[in-house]
Amino acid sequence: MNEVFVNMGQIGVLRYTGVLVTVGLGSCVGVSLYDPSSKVGALAHVFLAKSRDNSNRELIPGKYADTAIPALIDLAVKAGANKHRFEAKIAGGAHLFNTFNADMPSVGQKNVEAVTAQLNKHNIPIIGKEVLGKHGRKMSLFIDSGIVVVTTIGQESIRI
Repeated sequence: MNEVFVNMGQIGVLRYTGVLVTVGLGSCVGVSLYDPSSKVGALAHVFLAKSRDNSNRELIPGKYADTAIPALIDLAVKAGANKHRFEAKIAGGAHLFNTFNADMPSVGQKNVEAVTAQLNKHNIPIIGKEVLGKHGRKMSLFIDSGIVVVTTIGQESIRI
């Protein structure tokens, strides 16, 4: 089976078969889109919530939630998906480090909120999620079925 790794800030797309995998989802958020009719799946490893005007958002659109979601949609549609059939699943957004101000949202929480807002903006339902907490994760999207498996160190893998 074809296994494609999606590194930090990257986006991967497959059709019909294979597995898209991203590891090291600490405060980062993995975002999968899947069109069950065309069997097109896409996965992004989002690093930060919002790009800045002087950022490299054109070079690495998967790095930021506000650039990753539109790029993810575009690439999946170019591969044969229909935007109106997308189902999203998200994982990650952990709070891995203690901060001085517990009242401030963590980077992981900001990332989850930004990804959710972008998916809502594009009218894409989130049908599964495994987010927040204090542990890093691995996310795998199986293209033939649309199943997403999330693995957390020291715990049973779960399907979302």
